[in-house]
Amino acid sequence: MASTFFTWLRSPAAREYFLTWRVIPRNYLLFACHATNATAQTVQGARYINYWHMGGKEKKDKQKGPVTQAIEATREEAEKVAAAK
Repeated sequence: MASTFFTWLRSPAAREYFLTWRVIPRNYLLFACHATNATAQTVQGARYINYWHMGGKEKKDKQKGPVTQAIEATREEAEKVAAAK
């Protein structure tokens, strides 16, 4: 993980993020936008790893939400009505 971060630091994207800090006069709004974007991408990357590589997809597949439960109950009721005819 740490080696990936240091590799990223040498990338052109990292230079662009830090360039907003080195410019005089400092552009705090642009720096805040870049910092927010970097944070959001990190969070999305963590969510991706959790879903695809840490079993998040399997956990989600096992859970049934209220809409899915309502659809299944409606199907069962429709089958009962159709069988009664």
